[in-house]
Amino acid sequence: MPGKHDKTDEDSRHATRRAVPSRFGMDEVLWAAWLYYEEGQKQDKIADQLGISRASVFNLLQKARDEGIVNISIDPSRIARADVALELCELSGLSECYVLPTPQDPATLANEISHLGARVLEARLQADDTIGVAWGRTVLSLSKHLTSMRHPNITVAQITGSAVATFDFSPVLCTTNIADRLSARCVNLHAPGVVSTAQVKDILLNEPEIRNHFTLLQQCTKTIFGVTQLDGETLLEQSGFMSDAALQVYRDLGAVGFAAGYFFDAEGQIVRSEFDERHITMALDDLLNVPERICIGGAPQKVGAIYGMLQARIANVLVTDETTAQSLIDHYKQRT
Repeated sequence: MPGKHDKTDEDSRHATRRAVPSRFGMDEVLWAAWLYYEEGQKQDKIADQLGISRASVFNLLQKARDEGIVNISIDPSRIARADVALELCELSGLSECYVLPTPQDPATLANEISHLGARVLEARLQADDTIGVAWGRTVLSLSKHLTSMRHPNITVAQITGSAVATFDFSPVLCTTNIADRLSARCVNLHAPGVVSTAQVKDILLNEPEIRNHFTLLQQCTKTIFGVTQLDGETLLEQSGFMSDAALQVYRDLGAVGFAAGYFFDAEGQIVRSEFDERHITMALDDLLNVPERICIGGAPQKVGAIYGMLQARIANVLVTDETTAQSLIDHYKQRT
C-alpha cells in the first residue's frame, strides 16, 4: 500500500522541472509563452518540455497575458469589416450584412462572393425551410460552392418561369443544383418565364399545377437571388431573357437594376412596363413577405443597382464585398 510520502505523477514532474534556457532570461513565463504562441506547441507538449504539469502551463500562459508579455487582439481588418457591415445595416435597414474582404484580383470577386453566400446560406438553414431560388451566374456559382448535406424536409422552389434559351445559369439549373446539394425536395416551375401576351399569362396562372406552385411560394422562408445593373450589356440580354428593345424601355423609365424578377429605379421605386404583364414570376407582395430575402452580389458597377434594390426592400440580407459595402455607405451619406 502506498505510503503518504509516495510521490504522485504530478509531483514527479515537478521534481524534474527544467532549467529555463538563457535566451529567455531565466523567465519561465516568457519561455512557456514563446513555445505556445510563437512555435504553436500544445500545452501538454510544453508541460513535458518544462517538466511541469499541464495546469501549471495554463497558469504560466495566463500570467503572460496578465503581465503584458502576450497581447491578444482581433485582426483590425476584420473589425473594420464588421463596422462596415453594421453601418450599412443602420443606413439601409438591412437585417444582416456579410462583408467579404475585397480580393486583389477583381476577376475572382463574383466567385468569392458566391462562395461566402454558400457559407451564409448553410449557416442559416432550418430543417423545414422553403427556399425560393432566382437565376443568374452568381446563384449558380453559389450552388456549386454548397457543401453536400442531407435536408430532406427542405423544399427548394423556382420563383420565376423557365426560358427557352439554353444558357448555363437557367432558373431550372439553379434550383436543381441547390436542391441536389442539400438533398432537398426540388420544385421547378413548369411554365415559360415570358409569354406572348398578358392573356396567355393569365391563362397559365390559372392552371391548377401552376397556381399550386405560386401558393407554395407564399410559404417561402428564404429567397436567394443576385442583382443586375442595367448600364452596358447585361445578363438579361446575354441570356436571351429579353430583347435590347424591351430592356431599353426600362432604362428610359429610369430603371437602374433588376433583382428577383423586378426592375427598380435609383430610389427604389418598382418600374413596370408591358413586359411585366407577360413575365411569369413570384408576386411582389409575396416576395416582400419572405422573412429572409438574401441577395448575393457586389462590384463597383453594381453599386447603383444594389442601392436601388435596398431602397426597394427587395433584400433584407446582403452578401457583398468590402469595397462595394463602403461605396454603398458613401452613397447613403451623400443622399442624407
